[in-house]
Formats: sequence, structure tokens, C-alpha cells
Amino acid sequence: MTASIITKKIIANSLKQLMETESFHKISVSDIMADCQMRRQTFYYHFIDKFELLGWIYKEETKENIEDFLEYEKWENIFDLLIDYFHENQRFYRKAFKVIEQNSFNQYLFEHTQSLYIKIIDELLTDSQLEIPEESKQTLASFYSHGFVGTIKDWIENNCVIKPFVLSSLMKDMIHNQLLLLLQQSANRI
Repeated sequence: MTASIITKKIIANSLKQLMETESFHKISVSDIMADCQMRRQTFYYHFIDKFELLGWIYKEETKENIEDFLEYEKWENIFDLLIDYFHENQRFYRKAFKVIEQNSFNQYLFEHTQSLYIKIIDELLTDSQLEIPEESKQTLASFYSHGFVGTIKDWIENNCVIKPFVLSSLMKDMIHNQLLLLLQQSANRI
């Protein structure tokens, strides 16, 4: 890991810790840098403002919890890891969702989960020896990704009342039962 990435992660960690007790809008760059015991100028070397930092957290942590696992981890395990991650970081995300000016969490999570759903669809198609057109695959991935993002956001905003393993199981069941059925129906239309 490069020194720049390490510094960004330290700064990001400080913002996340501060957001445990304070709203994003009340936190200043000076507060963030005082918390991580770095000079204020260091912040501006890496980020334009705190909105860019928040966007970087969304992008980086979503990537770390989805994209980095796509090549070697089963999609079911990625779901478990992702839902556990959001459960552990729910207080941060609950406050972050209130920041609507820039850097939409929905967009970052959607882009990464769409890649995950493409992987799921490809695996289901291969396992069931089916083929569907690429545009159908993209549409299904988009549809399920939007549903996933909305579900995660609602779950976090409602204090994660459903246990993480229950939510993960429900989502995996929907994929195994409903998505596979949709793929079979789509393949029959060709």
C-alpha cells in the first residue's frame, strides 16, 4: 500500500470516528486533521474538501468489500461480508446518508453491486447451461442492484433490526429462486 493511500485511509478513519458522535455538516477539515494528528495542509494534498473525502470513503470501501473479491470469492460469501461490513459501520452510514449535496452513496454502491450481479448472473447461466443476450443480462443486473442498494439503505436507516445473517440469507434465497427463474424464462425467449 502506498504512503498516499495509507494517509488517505487515516484521514478517512478520522472522519468516520468523528461522525460517530457528530453530524457531517458540523465537522470541519481542522477537526478531521486534529483527530488524526496531521497538518491541515496534508488534507488538501489528498482531497479538495470533505465532500470529496466522503465520496472517496464510499468508493474505496465499497470497492474493498466487493470488487476486490470478485475474482476469487463466491458471490454468496461476498454478500455475507458486505452485509456484515454495513452492519458494523451502520452509525457512520446512517449519518452519511443525510449528506445529499454531493457524492451519492447510492451511485457508488450501485456501480459495484452491478458488477457483483453480473458475476452472479454469469455463474447461474454457466451452472444451468443457459444463454441470454448481453442487454438482458445488463438489465437484470441493474434491476437487482437498485433493489440491493435500496434494501441496504432502508435496513441501515431502520437501525439494522433484521440480523445481518438473516438479511443475507433472504437476499441469497431471492437470487437462487427468483433470478434463476428469470434467467430460465429469458433463455426460453431466445
